[in-house]
Amino acid sequence: MLEAAAASEEGRAVASRYRLHLDRRRFRGHLGGQRGRGAGASQEFLDFRDYTPGDDVRHIDWQGFARSEQLRVRLFEAEVAPHVDLVVDTSPSMVVTPRKAAAAHSLWLALRQWAHSDGARLRTLTLGGEQADEEPAWGSGPVAPAVPMAPLRRDGLRVLLTDGLWRESPTALLHTLAAGAAHFVCVQLLDPWELAPTIGDVVTLFDCETGERHERRLDRRTVAAYQERLQRLCDEVRTTVLATGGIYVRTVADSLATMCERDLVPASVLEPA
Repeated sequence: MLEAAAASEEGRAVASRYRLHLDRRRFRGHLGGQRGRGAGASQEFLDFRDYTPGDDVRHIDWQGFARSEQLRVRLFEAEVAPHVDLVVDTSPSMVVTPRKAAAAHSLWLALRQWAHSDGARLRTLTLGGEQADEEPAWGSGPVAPAVPMAPLRRDGLRVLLTDGLWRESPTALLHTLAAGAAHFVCVQLLDPWELAPTIGDVVTLFDCETGERHERRLDRRTVAAYQERLQRLCDEVRTTVLATGGIYVRTVADSLATMCERDLVPASVLEPA
């Protein structure tokens, strides 16, 4: 318990060095620190529109009225805090090794911290499941990915945390998850062993998605065929996410500090706080 508490404290300290990279997109939401798409009370000029009874007379363009005798009001951009839907994959493959399980946990905690730091209204949703008010039940989710049961909110930030190790094509699901979002980010988490299995060992391979077990000697041919298939799958996830206008990043399970510096910052998911 003490080790878990220390790890969480270390994770919070690392997360405090960064923030979500949101300034390239515009959101709708409540009054806060990010610019919104609607007109509001910030001092950033947006446009003019015709005056209607009830408009704030302080926003009337009196100089324009003197020239044209038309009453128009100035519109300003709203300062808003976006809402964030954090969608997590809780299928068994997300906890296939202790290292991967720990990385998934630390990324989930950090994403929550980054959203709260921006004043965002955050929800955690699970693929094929309900909203998770507490930490998701890692490893208990469905093996076949599906959209969350709770409706996704429009015009906000949507972040998907997954390994993408699905038997079916990810294209349809990813398009659905990205639809209606102002900004879509997919973080694909893989274990080092999943990327580079050890050649020469006789291992029992357990397919987390089907429950099947196979005894297999990992010779070079077997590993090469596996890595080729894995690369095709990763390429399909990446291509689909980019086609939606979203951001894709693949990260290898490691300490939070390493994943942030090595992968999330270069991919423009994060920026220094």
